[in-house]
Amino acid sequence: MGRCLFLPPIGIATFVIGFHIEFSGTRFYSKFRGMMLFMALAVFMSWMAWDTGLHDYIVNSSYGSFLTGVTIKFSVYILNLFGYNVSNTGGQITFSGNSMIQSFDVVNSCSGADTTILFLAAFILMLADQGRRASIKKLAVCFVGGGVGTYLVSMMRVPLLGMVGYHYGYDTLETYHMYSGYLIFLGSIVVFWYLSLRWINKKDHATIRHASS
Repeated sequence: MGRCLFLPPIGIATFVIGFHIEFSGTRFYSKFRGMMLFMALAVFMSWMAWDTGLHDYIVNSSYGSFLTGVTIKFSVYILNLFGYNVSNTGGQITFSGNSMIQSFDVVNSCSGADTTILFLAAFILMLADQGRRASIKKLAVCFVGGGVGTYLVSMMRVPLLGMVGYHYGYDTLETYHMYSGYLIFLGSIVVFWYLSLRWINKKDHATIRHASS
């Protein structure tokens, strides 16, 4: 009973209203005005996924475990590529040398399932808004490109966490872990929406010349 389920919708509404009041009339706002409602709806749908348990179901599924294994291998490769000299045993990545931390764990919640939910929410809303006007080919490219891109961004967060822990220790790593996910995930969705909507709504030069002739 102590769960404040009404706070996320209120927070989303407050953000949208505040963003409108603060930036209305600016050139910056004109670029993102058409995305604001869909951004808010995507965040709301993602919150619903967390609240209904869908997020936990995906994270703990075989799909989540598979993505975790991929993320671990990717993180070890990237950290070694940048000279951090790491190895892994299961989900634990261990540093060798003068590190501020000895190791850190990569669990299923780091698998990218969060990104999957956010991306699916964003793409479903894009289909609702653009589905009748955009070609199937462009929508397919956006779906594949957006899915791969958001997952790569999600995976990059793990080696970045390792680098932060290596240089600054566990306390800074925990702070970065707590807040970076929201910024990275939501940022990737905003970029995905902005670029894909510009591309979908861009008319081909041949089409424009044919219409004008």
